[in-house]
Amino acid sequence: MQGARMWAVAGALGVALCGCSSSTGSTGAGSGGGSSSGGAAADTPEVPVTTQDLERVCSDGLGFKGLPAYDRAKKSVHPAQLMRSDGDDDGWTSSVPSDGDFPKGWFLDYMDKPEKAELVVCVERTKATATGKVCDMEADGKPLKIKTYNTTYRLRVVEARTGKEQYTYTGKVESDECPYYILTSKGEDADKYFNEVRPEDYRKRVKPYIAP
Repeated sequence: MQGARMWAVAGALGVALCGCSSSTGSTGAGSGGGSSSGGAAADTPEVPVTTQDLERVCSDGLGFKGLPAYDRAKKSVHPAQLMRSDGDDDGWTSSVPSDGDFPKGWFLDYMDKPEKAELVVCVERTKATATGKVCDMEADGKPLKIKTYNTTYRLRVVEARTGKEQYTYTGKVESDECPYYILTSKGEDADKYFNEVRPEDYRKRVKPYIAP
């Protein structure tokens, strides 16, 4: 995410680090919004050029005919691309999980080609509700009060080739604890913190489809 800002908890980390860049959440391999899916000729089955092209699988249920067919009966790892959405107008962003969040090979890495994807895992925030909790933080050495929000999310496992949903689940993430720090993207409200779904919240839910 570009223009990310970090706010530190007052008394915990002491000083906020501002103007830093975050490499999590996006592969950086494509621009948000547009799709540059390719094919050398009109009769060549379409494949994604970048991982960001796979956003249409989550947003519109449109697959890429040039991608490998998904067969859950095969007891092997079926590589997936992780896509995330905050439920706003910014759409979907291709993401790479941090090391240790999932077994190696479950999700495409930065160096993997998008045409390897058999599945797309779509994680979307669908609702946010204020908790009433206000956290005392610091930004640029100055006090800052952060309002926290519980969230509802939707998880889907979708075939990358056909756009067909294999699994869908709706869950909630609730907490009354203050974060040690938060990252905000350009355009986001710096005084809000959303409790988001974590890898451990859906690791077991996607396993039967990615690694049956």
